[in-house]
Amino acid sequence: MNGTTAVLAAALFVVAWLLLYVSLRNRKVEGLTVYPFILIYRLRYSRSPLGPGLKSKLVKVYGVAGLAATAFAMGYFYFVSGSLFLERYLVRVPQASAEGFVPLIPGVTVGLYEFMFILIAVGVAVLIHEFSHAIVSRAVGVPVKGAGLLLMAFVPAAFVEPDEGSLKAAPLRSKVMIYAAGVASNVALGFLFAYIISLLIPSLASGITIVSVEANSPAYVAGLLPGMKIIAINGAPVRTVTQGLQELIRAGAEGAAPANVTLTVIYNGLEKAVTVVKPAGVDHIGIEVVQSFRLDWLVELLTSFYVVNMGLALINAAPFAFPLPGFGVESDGGQMLREVLSRAAGRLGYAISAGVEVATLLLIISLLTLAPVRLP
Repeated sequence: MNGTTAVLAAALFVVAWLLLYVSLRNRKVEGLTVYPFILIYRLRYSRSPLGPGLKSKLVKVYGVAGLAATAFAMGYFYFVSGSLFLERYLVRVPQASAEGFVPLIPGVTVGLYEFMFILIAVGVAVLIHEFSHAIVSRAVGVPVKGAGLLLMAFVPAAFVEPDEGSLKAAPLRSKVMIYAAGVASNVALGFLFAYIISLLIPSLASGITIVSVEANSPAYVAGLLPGMKIIAINGAPVRTVTQGLQELIRAGAEGAAPANVTLTVIYNGLEKAVTVVKPAGVDHIGIEVVQSFRLDWLVELLTSFYVVNMGLALINAAPFAFPLPGFGVESDGGQMLREVLSRAAGRLGYAISAGVEVATLLLIISLLTLAPVRLP
């Protein structure tokens, strides 16, 4: 998407939202509340605690497992973010500044085609996340008084509302189990989709696609272009990136020795052979490739489900908060940390939790980057 198209798309989006806001703000639709770029629909959802029985016991087991999953996600978040922070600001690893947390901005960091699949994944992941909060809440004796759906700009979301009085009076273990349930659901879904992808990828791989060509490189001189799909190297069929790298090494395309490499490519539906001449002293032919797939839409969808669920798990497990007056937003990990530290050290624990949450928020902000997201 070029700059003009992106600006036009953004303008149309803003106009559409303003028209929606003007048309709905004075209408009396039960459960519906609309603000500029925010739409909230409260469902007729009220559930009492689950009675004693096998279902309640199984949900409680899930809640306990959720504590371990959340601890894992929280630890992994700090490992990843800490490593990125050290590389970007302290160790100064080359090109590390391009790595970090990428906000999903259609047309900037992610293409509109990929963004469509990401939105589907976000909607499903958030719905299951909130349902997990609700079911564990009921299992530990805290009724759910309400639930609803949200649309924030173009991002779908959901929420559940446990009874505040019952939640406040609940034991510490019950509270942290409720908070951990959402993260656990996203961790479980992330691993599930990773497993599904690992099963399908070998059978769906169908070559490797060139995504960039280094200027003045042997590939550039030979006329290779982004978008060309390589299906064979020196006559040897290539289905995966690993096979492609092995064949390039075997053909001498990676190394300082001179080499002639014939690539069979498909471009605009036509198959042709391109010979790349790599002179002595040049250590690579100068292309960047990604895996190509049959049923690429299915791979995009499954990859989006994996990335979105693992991303939501890490972000929700990280104890951070947006301390805005009247609009404070706190992650599940933040609520867990606050409950534990407050119980252990009273007001001092609450203050420590608040400090950790703000520090984590600043850490996240310091690692934001606009590097493009490439799926898969």
